[in-house]
Amino acid sequence: MKFKITLSIILGVFISLSSLAQGPQHGGNERLRAMKVGMITQDINLTESQAEKFWPVYNNFEDERSQIFRKIRQLSRKDETLTNEDLVKRQDQIMALRQQELDLTKSYKESFLKVISIQQYAKLMDTERRFNQMLLEKLKERKGRN
Repeated sequence: MKFKITLSIILGVFISLSSLAQGPQHGGNERLRAMKVGMITQDINLTESQAEKFWPVYNNFEDERSQIFRKIRQLSRKDETLTNEDLVKRQDQIMALRQQELDLTKSYKESFLKVISIQQYAKLMDTERRFNQMLLEKLKERKGRN
C-alpha cells in the first residue's frame, strides 16, 4: 500500500513538472492527465522498476498521438466555403491520420511489451478505452445541464 502511495506521489510530481515545462497552453489538460495516470497506474499494477521505464515510453506515445489528434481536429472544423472536392480531400486526410494513429499504436506495442507484460498491455488498452468513454459521458452530462 505504501508503495502505491509513494508511486502515485512520484508520478504526480513527474506529470506536474512535465506539464509545466510544456507551457501554459497545456495547463488545462494537467488535471485530466493526472486522472489518466492514476487510472492507468492502478489498473495495470506497475512495479517500481516498470514505472521508471513505462512512463517515458507512454509519454512519448501520448505526445505523438496528441499531434495526430490535433491535426484531425483542425481538419474537422466546419468550413462552409469548401467545395465538394475539398471536402473529399479533407476526409481522405482525416482517414490517413487515423491510419497513422493505428500504425503508431502498433509500433509502440513492442516498446510497451519490453517493459510490461502482455496482460498489463491488454489492461492498458482497456483502461484507455474506459477513460475516454468516461470523458465522453462527462461531456454529455455537462451539455445536458447547459
